[in-house]
Amino acid sequence: MRARILVKAYPQPSHKYEETVCVAAASEDGREMLRLYPVRYRHLSKDRQFERFDLIEMDAGRPRDDHRPESRHVDEDSIRIVGHGRDLSDAAKVRLWKPFIAPSLKALHEDNKIASRSFGIVKPDPGSMQFFHKPVRQTSEQEQALSSSLFQQNALFQDPLKPLDKPEYSFGYRFTSGGHAHTHLVHDWEVQAAYFAYRKRYGDKALNMLQQEYGERIPTRNPHFIMGTMKAHPQTFIVIGILRSGLDPADLDRQAGLF
Repeated sequence: MRARILVKAYPQPSHKYEETVCVAAASEDGREMLRLYPVRYRHLSKDRQFERFDLIEMDAGRPRDDHRPESRHVDEDSIRIVGHGRDLSDAAKVRLWKPFIAPSLKALHEDNKIASRSFGIVKPDPGSMQFFHKPVRQTSEQEQALSSSLFQQNALFQDPLKPLDKPEYSFGYRFTSGGHAHTHLVHDWEVQAAYFAYRKRYGDKALNMLQQEYGERIPTRNPHFIMGTMKAHPQTFIVIGILRSGLDPADLDRQAGLF
């Protein structure tokens, strides 16, 4: 099967797979939003480490132990990049994810109850987004030791992974959707990578620079949240990533109507 990548979440330790990344994608025919796993992204060779909007080809099927309709179990050794997102126009990128926009987060929850929908895209009400950060909650020594060992394990005949920088902060948004207030952390790999890059470049000013990007600039670029449920909590939605564009999806409809 083929799919266009929308976002990948921050790597999580896994007893079974060492470290996995949850990937949100859209099927090539544009009919389905897909959850691809288990993807040990950092184990993939460089020529197979996909980016946003890349078109990938892979062997994948419905998992036996995950009843969420969008979930697909992937043979990561079969992943191959067959098209690059950089070749798509902004309009083509927006058309890719526009069909999966829910009227509101509340409506997405209703779809989850009725049809077990576990993936969707939500537009925050204009002017409602408030970016925040807070220190990562301290874990017990036992949990820290387990996490460290899982991140540093390496599979037989594979090079060991370089330990990831441990997140210092959790980042999120307070926003309204359909007039209802919500608070969600953002689990996108991108926001953590941005913080570490800013910390290296700006030092103590890293959080201020991140606030400018995520608190001021992104809210002006038609932001939409990719939201999905967790396997252990199939009715709880979290923010997996943020889509944004200089184009408003609603404008594409209006432009199409002119012709």
